Amino acid sequence: MGNFFKNNSQFFYSMLLIILIPIFIIANTLWQIKTSQDNMTYELHRKAVLAETILGPSLVDSLNDTRVLQSKIDQISKGNEEIKEITVLKQSSDSFQVVASTNSEILGLNFSSEDYVTAWAQDNSTAMLVTDNSKTPPERFWSMTSPIKDNITSKKVALVNMKVSLADIDTLTKKNLNLSLIFLIVTIFLVLLLLVNHFRFFEYAILFRKLKEVDKMKDDFISIASHEMKTPMAAIKGYLGMLFEGVAGKYDEKTKEHLSKIFSNVERLNILVSELLDVSRLEQGRMQFDLQPYDISKVVEESIKILKDQADSKNIKLEEQRPKEMPQVFIDPDRLRQSLDNIIGNAIKYTPKGGVTVMYKVDGGKLNTIIKDTGIGMSPEDRKHLFEKFYRIKNEKTADIPGTGLGLWIAREIVRKMNGEIYVDSMENVGSQFTISIPFMKEKI
Repeated sequence: MGNFFKNNSQFFYSMLLIILIPIFIIANTLWQIKTSQDNMTYELHRKAVLAETILGPSLVDSLNDTRVLQSKIDQISKGNEEIKEITVLKQSSDSFQVVASTNSEILGLNFSSEDYVTAWAQDNSTAMLVTDNSKTPPERFWSMTSPIKDNITSKKVALVNMKVSLADIDTLTKKNLNLSLIFLIVTIFLVLLLLVNHFRFFEYAILFRKLKEVDKMKDDFISIASHEMKTPMAAIKGYLGMLFEGVAGKYDEKTKEHLSKIFSNVERLNILVSELLDVSRLEQGRMQFDLQPYDISKVVEESIKILKDQADSKNIKLEEQRPKEMPQVFIDPDRLRQSLDNIIGNAIKYTPKGGVTVMYKVDGGKLNTIIKDTGIGMSPEDRKHLFEKFYRIKNEKTADIPGTGLGLWIAREIVRKMNGEIYVDSMENVGSQFTISIPFMKEKI
């Protein structure tokens, strides 16, 4: 079970995010709305207490004239829509009698509510948040009661109660709540899309990791298999050589022909194994390069010597046009010769008549080695895929020409390791031109 959670930790992390992020967003939105409502309610309460404190002294002179008192509170109430009701009460034995009120239904009635008693006994203002459930929707309001004191003696002479409605605040809060919920839903939807996308990326990451593992297994297999195949192939070539030399006795021409075919196929297999090994080494960065200042024409000369017999067998002219002065380039001679052998060898293979010429051209800070042939050429579409692994041009003219489709890819990668590049230009039935461009001698990178 422990390994299961360990191996799938990223999945559970993603699921946890999918659950927690919307919860935090919802909680934060509701908290912000509640805080905003509480702040507005408190602010209104503060203003109401201040207004009531000011209201008391303005009414004390009219306490003995109920008509003037009623006129004053009516005028104050009309000037402020938030004031739901103003009531002035005088103490009457154990209760308080309404002497003036904006609510005509309670005039003359006696009340002994707790907030009145507390305000009178403590000689201080009281405030209560009240909800009127008889209305639809229920209405909230602050009920604040303050003693009215005589201006001369500072004795309590009456109470003033003011009810301040919170309807506007509640309406605004509800509107904000609805808008917040809309934005919340949209935000959650976008977050879920993001998390789902993250989960898909997570799946791709797992797939990519598995592909890398498979690719590494493939590279390891090719490397090991290629090494293992080298030994038996060397033994087969050795025994075939002994047979050709007559060590095992005489053989007729037909047998010699069969042995030659076997030797030719073993040689082709050896080339394929060698190229597979080179591909594996290049992809894994295990191919070693000994870069040094060198005259590239000497490498070309060695390649031409090796491939001269192949050109002569096809009656192909193979030549080099060397300038008087050759700038040195920073290369690994052995590795570059491997690329040149491949490119010049291909030029000979795909040239039925004419010739192959190697020439040089200085272009800025680079030396271009140009391999030009008069062969069958290639189409623009073929040029696009020419350096892909295992790609071979397939048509009637190339059907009988052997090859693995790896040589040019290896040649290009080797040149790139020496800070160079290979370019190709070709025209069908006219010929091809490969250019190996390498910078002049410079520090090793």
